[in-house]
Amino acid sequence: LYALIAERRAAPDLAERDDVLSMLLLARDEQGDPMTDAELRDELMTLLTAGHETTATSLAWAVERLVRQPGGLERLAGDPAYVDAVVKETLRLRPVIALVLRKLLEPIEVGGQELPAGTTVAPVILLVHRREDVYPEPEAFRPERFLHQAPGTYSWIPFGGGVRRCLGA
Repeated sequence: LYALIAERRAAPDLAERDDVLSMLLLARDEQGDPMTDAELRDELMTLLTAGHETTATSLAWAVERLVRQPGGLERLAGDPAYVDAVVKETLRLRPVIALVLRKLLEPIEVGGQELPAGTTVAPVILLVHRREDVYPEPEAFRPERFLHQAPGTYSWIPFGGGVRRCLGA
């Protein structure tokens, strides 16, 4: 990775590139300083290991669901929109992370309960994704639900949300 970092750092078209390494090389902290080579290596290793396991798990769940869906695998081969819908539906039913934790920066009322600043809350992704009022037949694997309708910002959250949303999104 260090050789790749050095090569990319010297690339004359670095500012025009839109890959992850180039974006990390161009990033600056609050003082305007770039990441060190060690920091870049650590970020790349984290992306590689975290991205590999989560992607492999999601692919395994997608295949498991598709083999139970008559014609599912065949349709996948010829329909890019269906591929996207399968990914969304798989992440709805089998999100890699079941919940996220957030610490409230200011008080908020949730369900009639006042929660003070500093309270840790845990949006449970599995429960949000199984709301029958949002997803009819919530336990059913139905990629078609995402063919003509984008998932909701607050009702489809396999990557969490807000400024701390998973980079994998």
